[in-house]
Amino acid sequence: MYDYGNARVAGMRARLLDEATLRRLEDAPSAAAFLSALEQQPDWRPFLHEAAPLAIAGPAIEAAVERHRAARMRSLPRFYEGRATWLVRALVVPLDRERILAVMRRRRAGEAPEVVAESIVSGAILGPADLGRLARAVGAAGLVRELGARGLLDRADVSLIVERIEQREEPSRTEVALVDGIDRVRLGWADGWHADQQIVRSMIDAEIRQRADALEELERAGASAASLLDRVTLLARLDELARAAHRDPLGIGAVAGYVAALEAQAVRLRATLAGVVAGWGPEVVGTYLAVGRA
Repeated sequence: MYDYGNARVAGMRARLLDEATLRRLEDAPSAAAFLSALEQQPDWRPFLHEAAPLAIAGPAIEAAVERHRAARMRSLPRFYEGRATWLVRALVVPLDRERILAVMRRRRAGEAPEVVAESIVSGAILGPADLGRLARAVGAAGLVRELGARGLLDRADVSLIVERIEQREEPSRTEVALVDGIDRVRLGWADGWHADQQIVRSMIDAEIRQRADALEELERAGASAASLLDRVTLLARLDELARAAHRDPLGIGAVAGYVAALEAQAVRLRATLAGVVAGWGPEVVGTYLAVGRA
């Protein structure tokens, strides 16, 4: 069930940036130098070339990070069959959730549907055409119904969220309901007593607990403290998942470890870029780079 896919994943994981490369990027004197150094990595060159029309180095690198994440995660479900496919989908769909929330927020801010549709980066399950359809949906309620039609929300959650939207509930509360609904679908994909299913369910539960802890910290201590807690907790969880993959090379753990390592790489690349462009000091960037890697 996992042999072919996990062999492909092992090859992809070998191309992730190592610590020495991240340290060299951290020392880049400018965003242009950062881009030039990153372009030396064969796995990144195609994505940087795609983003080249943006002309400005910082935004081009940010765009390349998102395209790299999407391309690598989008390939994963295709490597597997049967039950494993659904478990892999459960692991990668948080990227789609991120894209969905971005579409909702941009439409709510007044951006034209066509502008959003043409600029949003692919998700893992939802491709550009799917996201374009979401962007062009009639209002937030229409977008939610489209998610139901694509199996990312169940019927009960579609009805509940649409009702909240029509009652003009605070958008942040609607977003929480949408995220919770997508997580219920993910848990359903991982339903069962097989060890791999239980592993994926435990990972989803850990994500849910982390979000709850960050929300509690936000209410208790404010945005800065909540952001710090979320950053430290997220990287610690991702690094642990990446390390644990070595103990499960023939099961779902190998995929989970790669997804975690890929996400941790994206976080660290953005932090390193911010250190170069925005002048974050080593003490700030170090909070991202200090967490142990696999």
